[in-house]
Amino acid sequence: MANEPGRGDSISPSGTTVAFTAKLSVSDSYPCHSGVLKFANVLINEGGGYSPDTGLFTCSVDGLYHFTVHVSVYGRGQCAIFKNGEKVVSLYHTSLPDKCSQVASMSSLIRLSKKDEVWVNIWGPGRNDIFATDDNDTVFAGVRLG
Repeated sequence: MANEPGRGDSISPSGTTVAFTAKLSVSDSYPCHSGVLKFANVLINEGGGYSPDTGLFTCSVDGLYHFTVHVSVYGRGQCAIFKNGEKVVSLYHTSLPDKCSQVASMSSLIRLSKKDEVWVNIWGPGRNDIFATDDNDTVFAGVRLG
């Protein structure tokens, strides 16, 4: 089937497509550190901007970007989207006292220039009940809007 106008599945021939989706590894669940949360399972990385080794997205094309984070929480979880060391948006979610599995989400539009860095930051013990299983994903995604 040929690409039909308005379907959204055609890729710009200009080569400026920048998009990624990465998932938290099951083995990285319930992190004990504060700082950058690394999403090691990369599903797509158009433009190569996301590094699973560092957890950082590095902008290669100026523009407006949309970032989304979905975290599976069992207890208490807190994280934020950071740009160049500054918090952009954050979330705090607790399922206490019942302590059940729930999903919390946040997203933001962020204007980026080349070499700007964006990542998910976590706060440390007591607020890191963030996990992944075969049936529950914790996801970080970003896309350049044009």
